[in-house]
Amino acid sequence: MNIIQDFVKVDDVNQDILNYFLLPYKEDCKYLKKAQFQYPSPSNLTKKSKSNVVDLWFIKGDFSIPNSCYIDDTGHFNSVEFNICYNQLCYVIIAHLIENKLLEAMEDWSLEEYKRRQLSDFLIVKFSSSFKKPINSDNFQGTLSVKKVSVRGNLIIFKTSCAFYDDNGGWSEGDITIAILNHKNEKAIQSQKESVLV
Repeated sequence: MNIIQDFVKVDDVNQDILNYFLLPYKEDCKYLKKAQFQYPSPSNLTKKSKSNVVDLWFIKGDFSIPNSCYIDDTGHFNSVEFNICYNQLCYVIIAHLIENKLLEAMEDWSLEEYKRRQLSDFLIVKFSSSFKKPINSDNFQGTLSVKKVSVRGNLIIFKTSCAFYDDNGGWSEGDITIAILNHKNEKAIQSQKESVLV
């Protein structure tokens, strides 16, 4: 993943939003501390990469893992922590997209609807990661890019890439596909019922 990109705009992600969507995590597992949403320049969107896929949106986060939540200190970032950090970045970028009405496939979702469905309706369907050089888990960064969003029946499919890195050249990266169940929300169902009754 190329983390060196041209961005036309960078927004700090609302800290209240970040905290809200990390609520499902235990306190010592809230590794994402702050995040910035990054808008690629139009030239980035017209350039094709080797895989013929462009990056639609980026989020960059600052992380810290003072103590592992499941094992004695290994001294470095590991695959379980990779997955947790990816999930936290992913939850927050989707919240930002919904809040700012940037995602057509979820334009009718509110943040409340998203929060209600955050755990039950999100599935990782493909996950690969590689570790090039150990990362200091006390203080590191992560970047996630959304490469493609598509709708298939009642699923919204996100193809994403991410990388985690530190100031000493530590590096890991991965490609993850997630599927979000997109059944009609309760308000839409209620509205349909009322129109039938009338």
